[in-house]
Amino acid sequence: MRVTIDPSESSVTEPVPTATSRRAWLVWSVAAACYFVALFHRASLAVAADAALDRFSAGPAALSVLSALQLGIYLALQIPAGVLADRIGPRRLITGATLALAVGSAVFAVSASLVGGLAGRALIGLGDAFLFTNVLRLAAQWFPAERFGRIAALTGLVGGVGQLAATAPLATSLRVLGWLGTFLGAAGLTAVLAVSAWEMVRDRPRVVGSGDAVGRPSSAREVEPVRAALRAVVTTPGTWHSFWVHFVMMGQFVAVTVLWGPPWLMRAQGYGAAAAGNWVLLCVAGFLVGAWACGQFVAGRPARRERFVLVLSLLLAVVWLTVIGWPGVLPVALLAVLLVLIGIGGGAAMLAFDGARTVNAAHRSGLAVGTANMGGFTAAVLIQLAVGGVLRVAEGLAAGPSYRLAYVPVLLVIVVGALGQLRQSRRARGFDRG
Repeated sequence: MRVTIDPSESSVTEPVPTATSRRAWLVWSVAAACYFVALFHRASLAVAADAALDRFSAGPAALSVLSALQLGIYLALQIPAGVLADRIGPRRLITGATLALAVGSAVFAVSASLVGGLAGRALIGLGDAFLFTNVLRLAAQWFPAERFGRIAALTGLVGGVGQLAATAPLATSLRVLGWLGTFLGAAGLTAVLAVSAWEMVRDRPRVVGSGDAVGRPSSAREVEPVRAALRAVVTTPGTWHSFWVHFVMMGQFVAVTVLWGPPWLMRAQGYGAAAAGNWVLLCVAGFLVGAWACGQFVAGRPARRERFVLVLSLLLAVVWLTVIGWPGVLPVALLAVLLVLIGIGGGAAMLAFDGARTVNAAHRSGLAVGTANMGGFTAAVLIQLAVGGVLRVAEGLAAGPSYRLAYVPVLLVIVVGALGQLRQSRRARGFDRG
């Protein structure tokens, strides 16, 4: 898929940064550390699911509401996050978002009722919503455009490590420190990171011919009307191709790692809590492999990226068809392969941001990334609610058949997303010819 940008819109016309490589990496590293804790908080509910059921005296349906609320807030704020990233800059937003994560974790820690749990997860969703988009907005300002895809993949890799911290390490902490110690400790560390972000992150490097290193808008395009910027982003076919890529890849990965993976592994596959955590750990390891490989061999190559994501989408459909159709407990080797492939799909979701940035101007990069990022989390919210609903209807069935039925919506999401990719690819080719 080749979608071109009018030369007047190209990032070539942006001011030339004079940042040293060391300074750029320092700024990105602090921001990425905030994204690391965001992914830890986002994924923590999956491993703490059984403890949350006991603490809040709730059932699986209520647990799905906790997760769906968090993801729904994240989803609803993606466009505002992109607009604000382009307008007021990542430094303030990253700091505020990380503070929201800290407060949300503290509220989640001290609450003993479902209402308090909902409030804590809502704050976590609020903070999480603003981090990834703003880390990539920093990358668009501090690194050359040709390196953006790799930085996006590396950011995803950091997030994957954050999810790793929310598997076996979190389970160990819950066992040793308990609910209160674990989540209050996480809140304290997150607050320290928020202070570090305020002190060390800057929106952009110093610009040639300007003394401003803090990040006030450097061109008229950066303060264009929101409606005009949004229209420019959403009328670009490549943006919607990226949306559907993220819809497929991230939606199914979140379905496993954020909520439904451990309960499925324990109730339908017969594993204990520790073993289920290790299986989720394997899935997250697949995410790390996928993010790294895509950053090295696919990012920055539009034709290869388009072919790769379509083939991987079809492979993921086969993976979920196997999960749904396999009678009884999955063999260990097959389960390992399926979870690694699900994780690789999650890592490949980072290619959506490479595509969105390629076809949109640099000063709209926050809005473009936010639009693409809506894809996976639209799918995730739909999956969370659908799986919980099917499980509630199928309560009379054994765990194995009920989960196989409940995972049918995941397969449907993947099929819809793959068809969306094909449609947008055809639209983009017609756009080029026009």
